[in-house]
Amino acid sequence: MENQLFKRGLSDKELQDIRDLENVCCKYDRLNLKLNWSMLTNRSADEKNDLLYYVGNKLIGFLGLYDIEQKSKEIEIMGMVHPEYRRRGIFKELFNAVKQECITRGARRILLITERSSDAGTSFVKSTDAQYSCSEYRMKFDESNVQISPTLGITLRKAESRDYLELKNLDVLCFGSAEEEIENSDADNVYHSTYVAEIKGKFIGKIGVQMEGNDGYIYGFGIEPVYRRQGYGREVLSLALLKLLSKQVLNVILEVAVKNEKALLLYKSCGFKEITVYDYYEIILQE
Repeated sequence: MENQLFKRGLSDKELQDIRDLENVCCKYDRLNLKLNWSMLTNRSADEKNDLLYYVGNKLIGFLGLYDIEQKSKEIEIMGMVHPEYRRRGIFKELFNAVKQECITRGARRILLITERSSDAGTSFVKSTDAQYSCSEYRMKFDESNVQISPTLGITLRKAESRDYLELKNLDVLCFGSAEEEIENSDADNVYHSTYVAEIKGKFIGKIGVQMEGNDGYIYGFGIEPVYRRQGYGREVLSLALLKLLSKQVLNVILEVAVKNEKALLLYKSCGFKEITVYDYYEIILQE
């Protein structure tokens, strides 16, 4: 018996079912799926974000919605289908349901994310009206290749509500985030996982540090323009690495836009290696 469920929040069993399906797909396709577990494990019960497809008691399809900026008009989508159940139109069925949910929410565009090495993902994207938008490298830290030795006197501290304006302005500068998107972001989550970089008490940048299982993730890294090209970026990154490595993580992972050559060079010089590429494809729902 087939059963399609659009969930408001996820139970422990459903999370384990998704994890098991992810493991099967990653092993079969040799992929690093981008399912964003920090969001999956903290889903709101007030919103439908996850579509699950069961055959009997077996989860064979999943598609998740990721409103990264919280209430923004852009929703990222990532999913998977069990290798034994592909070429049956299951992912298309899931996608159509998710697309309608995005329209209902008033989203302006969808970003379909597929790993470049995924034949199934690339094939599906080509069957839609999605247009290529951008790409990101996923990189993993190889500590055997680098010495971490901060020397410039920079300190990291947890972000607080008093940092809001500086964090907002830096997001606009570094990532082009719209002020409306920042206003709607989850402040509690931002302050919990974001560190402010300071030198002699002055704000010079920020960096996000988050745990997902046994892996540590670095994200949202930015330095104020006036403090760039002075080695501060490298030191902030080194301090974040030390925080994660002190937690005995198995891997430290970050993602960087393929076109951001300066950041890519910095990460490589700090011991990060490319492990895969994610391609983003855009579908416009409303202008």
